[in-house]
Amino acid sequence: MAKKYILVIDDDPDLVETVAMMLESKGCEVGRAYDGIEGEEAVNERRPDLIVLDVMMPRKDGYVLCSELKSNEETRDIPIVLLTA
Repeated sequence: MAKKYILVIDDDPDLVETVAMMLESKGCEVGRAYDGIEGEEAVNERRPDLIVLDVMMPRKDGYVLCSELKSNEETRDIPIVLLTA
């Protein structure tokens, strides 16, 4: 069975690495992005099985990115977990 590819998008590098380490320890492959625009680019490069998305980020916040992904026919079915402090 292929590894699940999970994209973690957050502007806090420490949080990204912590979440990534936890997911990798469970056998997942993890992509990393550090703001909404990087996250959007990462989704366009490789479709993830799941996105873990921060709400408050510079350049493009998580609410905007989530809305854009859900309104796009190609990405609307990707599950998104909003993660925020």
